[in-house]
Amino acid sequence: MLAQNFSIKWGTLNNIVIYSHFGKIFDTSELYKSLREFFPDLRFTITVIVRGKDSADKIPPSNAAFCTLWTTAYLLLKYNRTERKFYLMQDYEPVFYPAGTLYGLIEQTYRFGFSCIANTSGVGNKYKQYSCDVTIFSPGVDQKQFFPEPQKAEIGKPAKIVFYGRPSNPRNCFYLGLETLKAVKRKLHSHVEIISVGEEWNEEDYGVKGIVENRGLLKTMDDVALLYRSADLGLVYMMTPHPSYQPLEYMASGCVTVTNINEPNQWLLNEGNALLIEPNPEIAAQKIHDLIKDNAGWMKLRSNGLNAVRELSWESVFSIVENRMLSN
Repeated sequence: MLAQNFSIKWGTLNNIVIYSHFGKIFDTSELYKSLREFFPDLRFTITVIVRGKDSADKIPPSNAAFCTLWTTAYLLLKYNRTERKFYLMQDYEPVFYPAGTLYGLIEQTYRFGFSCIANTSGVGNKYKQYSCDVTIFSPGVDQKQFFPEPQKAEIGKPAKIVFYGRPSNPRNCFYLGLETLKAVKRKLHSHVEIISVGEEWNEEDYGVKGIVENRGLLKTMDDVALLYRSADLGLVYMMTPHPSYQPLEYMASGCVTVTNINEPNQWLLNEGNALLIEPNPEIAAQKIHDLIKDNAGWMKLRSNGLNAVRELSWESVFSIVENRMLSN
């Protein structure tokens, strides 16, 4: 979205670099097709760089260059045919892995001296441990797509819970989420419907057949928004300094966010606009049960959640990023 905005406002040609660690050139035809479909105003090229000692020399010259993942930070360090180098920091990536070699390699990238543009204050404050050159933005939410039902029914029976269930992402605590939802189902039985989205997996393989319905990856964002609007609660665990986009989309859709206590994310999520739960399935399930039974409490969190995201827009994000890029 940022790149498309650059094309719209500045007429930029965005050279998207895919850094291959596997010694092969990827077929980019599907990527081209997807970018054309979802970002019609984006002017772009795609360059695939195979890892090697002269990898950076194959990247075309530019006015500004961004790395967006720790592996690409090492490539950007060697790339000097650009006027400015930026680190688009989307989360604190060392904690994606156990403490060890990868943790150290990732943490080192924050000492490379790049100007950081950080997605949320929680993430930006982590970068400030290494450098004071940090610009922070709060992510936007497309409120033309994610919006509440005008006359959403009062929370009732069965209540509907949406779960962001991704077993491939440790930071989303998939197994902890399933144990929590099992406990919720034991308490509410047929009075609750639980739907998981975000990744393909088999309910029977994880012992939740008849408890959780996994719909996997929905076909379109409109399908996602429709599901969120129909739900009463949206459960998402996140153990890193970024809250992920699900709470924003839940709130904007009139769905109350249920998430773990996570201090770096309190700029968005607090006891006034979300149900904050402990990483303990039985305790968390009891809180969810109690909220489902407390219609007035649910309505208050729903209203406060809508207010919390009302001013979050991508236009504001673009303005912050543009101002940083144009400054000295």
